[in-house]
This record gives sequence, C-alpha cells and structure tokens, in this order.
Amino acid sequence: MIPKLEFNRRRFLKGAAVLGTAPLILGGSMAQQEQNTQQVPSGVVPKKQLGRTGVEVSALGLGGYHLGSAETDRAANEIVAKALDHGITFFDNAWEYHDGLSEERLGNALKGKRQQAFLMTKVCTHGRDKNVAMRMLEESLRRLQTDHLDLWQIHEVIYENDPDLIFKPNGAAEALLTAKQQGKVRFIGFTGHKDPEIHLKMLAHNFPFDTVQMPLNCFDATFRSFETQVLPEAARQGLAALGMKSLGGVERWCAMGGLRQNKVCATQ
Repeated sequence: MIPKLEFNRRRFLKGAAVLGTAPLILGGSMAQQEQNTQQVPSGVVPKKQLGRTGVEVSALGLGGYHLGSAETDRAANEIVAKALDHGITFFDNAWEYHDGLSEERLGNALKGKRQQAFLMTKVCTHGRDKNVAMRMLEESLRRLQTDHLDLWQIHEVIYENDPDLIFKPNGAAEALLTAKQQGKVRFIGFTGHKDPEIHLKMLAHNFPFDTVQMPLNCFDATFRSFETQVLPEAARQGLAALGMKSLGGVERWCAMGGLRQNKVCATQ
C-alpha cells in the first residue's frame, strides 16, 4: 500500500508532467495528454513530439543552470543520473551559466550516456556578431564533450533592439544557419523572458527556427502574456514551444534603457 503522502507526491508529479508537456507540443486536449501520460510507467516522465522536428523529448527538462549551483561535481553527476533514470532526456544549458561550469558538469555527467540525451545549450552573444557566436559554439561543444548539439538557441532575447542586432548582416542568426549547415547543430531556436512583443519581432523575420522558449505560468495570462500572444504564432509557424519558469524564478536586470548595448548583463 502506498502511503498517502507518497501517493499525493506522485499525483502532483504526474500532473506537473502533463502540464509541462503543453509548451512542448501545440494541439491536443488535456484529456488526450492525460491519457498518454497514463500509458507511461509510474515514476517515468512521458515524452512528446518536439514540434515538427520528428524527435521525441521528455515532457520535462533539466535546467542546466542548477547543475552549476550544485555543491560538488559528484552531486551534479547524481542529478543527471537520476534524471536519466526517470526518463528525462531534455537537458538545458547555456554558454555563460556559472562561467561555463554548468556545461562542463553536464558534459562530464553524460560521459558514455550522450545518446540518451537531447542536448540543448544557448549562445550568449548578447548582440555581438557571428564570429563570436561560432567561437562560443566551439567552447560549448568542448565543455559538453560532444561533436554536435541537438538544439542551439539564442539566449535571453529581452531588449527592444535585440532582433535587429541578431538579424543584422553577420549577426547571430547567420551563426545558427552556419552551424546547422556544418552539422554541429541539429535544430535552432531562441529564448527570452521579458516581453512577448520582442518574441513576435523575432518570429516576424520568417527565419527557419525550430523552437521558441518562453515563460509560461499561472501569472502569464494577466501580464505580458506569452500564452495568448506568442503561442498562437508559434503554432501557426509549426514551432516547438518550450515553457520555462512554470513555477516562478528570479532575475537580476541591468538598467540600460531597454536597449542592448553589446554588454553582458548579470542574470541569474
């Protein structure tokens, strides 16, 4: 017999998994998602199609920032091992998390297990050019101990002029395409967590993104709603929508008048 506390915990995790799948695949009712989840063994995270990529990933992912926050390398290894054991295949990261420590720890933790993981990291040019982005890619590949990424996303598109800087000649958007052509990246996308209007500016460029990442939580419907403004456009373009900050989060912002000035902001 399962203790009541354990039963409730499992119910919560199961429900969280269902809700967490919603940003990953657009379409399908909650009832359908619940039915699919019931087919998954207890304690295992279900999988969903990643947009139009033809790839299945776990409905919940492991945030790479937190690997750098772990007290020891051993603790980080255990986190990744437990995630894999319970069906998590989607692993998030970014070039600048903990000055590269997050990527290094994930690379070490995935030794011998790379094929079990859908590996994503983010390029952190913050308005700088294609050459900087390509150097960051090489550094990320070295830290992660792999010859390719499953998904490479532009990190933190949060300033009004970020789309202009990204899509300028020799900008980060060109780096995404080059990396994909070279076979160093399978899929490409971008992230941001400030204003849905900035996401829409990015999506208005008719660029072949595969994914778009955004905050989705219970407060979203009442203020700068990504759900009501960005999700419909992502669905129209057939993109995989990745949800983040579903249970909240903390950010530190640098005051720069709402414009990117080729400086790195201190973020958490």
